Amino acid sequence: MKREKVEWMIKGIGTNVDTRRVNGSIKRLVSELEFFKSIGFDYIEIPAAGLDVIARGRIIRKRLERVKEILSNYNFRYTVHAPDVINLKIKTNPWHYKVMEATIEFAGEINAEVVVYHYGNVDHSIDIPEKLQRKTEIIALRTLGELAKERGITIAIENVAHPVSEVLRLMKAVDHPNVRLLIDVGHLYILASYIGLDFYKELKAGLPHAVELHLSDNFGESSQTYQKIPDVEAFRFVYGIGDLHLPIGEGDIPYNKVLKMIRESGFSGIVILEINSMDRFADEYADSLNLLRRRLILAANNNKKGRKKKKVK
Repeated sequence: MKREKVEWMIKGIGTNVDTRRVNGSIKRLVSELEFFKSIGFDYIEIPAAGLDVIARGRIIRKRLERVKEILSNYNFRYTVHAPDVINLKIKTNPWHYKVMEATIEFAGEINAEVVVYHYGNVDHSIDIPEKLQRKTEIIALRTLGELAKERGITIAIENVAHPVSEVLRLMKAVDHPNVRLLIDVGHLYILASYIGLDFYKELKAGLPHAVELHLSDNFGESSQTYQKIPDVEAFRFVYGIGDLHLPIGEGDIPYNKVLKMIRESGFSGIVILEINSMDRFADEYADSLNLLRRRLILAANNNKKGRKKKKVK
């Protein structure tokens, strides 16, 4: 008996409110939400560190209520990005865990579906064995997974400067249904180019386990290659260095093949378009969104219709 191919549909396409860009400004938050509403995004990724709702690992209730009031005025669905600097491998600094707890609490308050956590780096400068640091992160994520489950949230571990396969090993070691994978395609492309990793193999291995994707473009040039170029955005753009968060199609990532792989994998999570420099690329948001809708949603619908027509014949 021939097995039918499983139908799939991504949950929606969104974009991010960048931490540095909003920088605690309610006025800027509202401006960005209005802009994203005019373009037609489904999801918005909210930065826990950019809205001043958390201080010293505690929720600031007055600020939280103001943010909730603003977000309730829109029909967006939400995800939350935990502060990039959280590192659950480092048990000697308990604030990493406390800030992550507060981030999950914040996400629950705004009915977010996902909290994004950057895979932690091993700190070789401290006198704690690597094995113990890795075990600390596993235990922390397992406990936080329970907290997330109570609030109907999934923690998504994002690959930053590590292979997707390494992040997958952490996810499987945590072994909790509310702790899953997030694939940042831009991060993966830079790492693969820098260390000679098989980009497509890593992407293919991760897609069945991912609940969210971050998509943007770059030139695959690691900032490690150009350490003498100052970390100034304008200079990085000129040289094409690092994770530039360009609109889709403006860098070297082979998105024709990447989007085809996403479709064929059956990925059914959330897609977030990460264009961090709104001042440079405000006009390109709509183009990137339309491209993703055409290549991910419409292409899937057309394939579905084609199969139905074939059955009728």
